[in-house]
Amino acid sequence: MGFRHRRGGCDSAHRCGGFTLLLLIATVLPWVAPSEARSQGAGDLMVAPTRIVFEGRTRTAQISLLNRGSAAATYRISLINMRMAEDGGFKEIDEPAPGEQFADRLIRYAPRQVVLAPGDSQAVRLLLRKPRGLEPGEYRSHLLLRAIPSQNIGKSVEEPSGDDTGIRVRLIPIYGVTIPVIVRHGDLTAKVSLTDLALAPAGGQGEGDRLSFRINRGGNRSVFGDLTVTYFPNGGKADELVVAQVTRLAVYTPNASRTVMMPLRFPDGVTLGRGRLHVAFREIPKNGGALLGEAEIGVP
Repeated sequence: MGFRHRRGGCDSAHRCGGFTLLLLIATVLPWVAPSEARSQGAGDLMVAPTRIVFEGRTRTAQISLLNRGSAAATYRISLINMRMAEDGGFKEIDEPAPGEQFADRLIRYAPRQVVLAPGDSQAVRLLLRKPRGLEPGEYRSHLLLRAIPSQNIGKSVEEPSGDDTGIRVRLIPIYGVTIPVIVRHGDLTAKVSLTDLALAPAGGQGEGDRLSFRINRGGNRSVFGDLTVTYFPNGGKADELVVAQVTRLAVYTPNASRTVMMPLRFPDGVTLGRGRLHVAFREIPKNGGALLGEAEIGVP
């Protein structure tokens, strides 16, 4: 079963018959990166959970939608395929790269569209169907929940005034949320190492030092966890201080690595001095909190 997401809207202004027609609809798609929260909102839509994993004997899952707005809203639901970049960003793709395996043909879901009154909630149910002879591996697609504009969008155009020869068109955002849907089949393993640790100077006014490093992933499955940076001044553990955290961060297959830049935040009166910075990448507590990888850098 395949799905194709239709891209809409335009990227620039168009000139028609001497009039300037500005962009009518802006699409806002907050892909779940660099970290994934326990619930995610786009516009007035709240979604939970923000990550679905089918493994072992799990064959069904459910996502809850909640309209927190003051007006009814319609959302269209589809499956799309996305690729993670080195910096954790995402883009929609049509053709897989070597090692990329999509889950869209393995997943059935319903409903395909929902109308939510203010305060209403709706469940979206997912069903996994594995064909006979499915190759071992990790398969991933993303569930896209996109707001559908009301029927009168595009009919509200302001008339030009004075010598203005342009048509002013209202900019109306269309919100969407994507959720990774992962299928793991067979005996899968993953290894993690943290390398290339480096201190970077402040990025701008009011910003402090930053720590950059690379998360290296090996094996045939993705990794997902929480990052913590702890500062040990003068090599002692008694005064250790957590100075940076990122929760629910993923490195998806087939990516071999992901670069991370973490701002370091110190309490008032405390500055970065001699000592060391220790980085730990652990599974989220729900998955056991096991240490996936760690590394440290000295501070001269």
